Amino acid sequence: MKKEIKQFSLKLASKVIRDSAVKEANSSCFFIGYQPKLPEDVMKLNKREHLL
Repeated sequence: MKKEIKQFSLKLASKVIRDSAVKEANSSCFFIGYQPKLPEDVMKLNKREHLL
């Protein structure tokens, strides 16, 4: 039972983290003049990169 709960929570956390990274890769900072650099792995999730 505990093992199943642990596996479920790890799967859920990985989906949430990946979705967050995709959202971050496809958005920009609304503050003028500052956009932090994203890691290369996150940039691979960027939808605009695939269109170029």
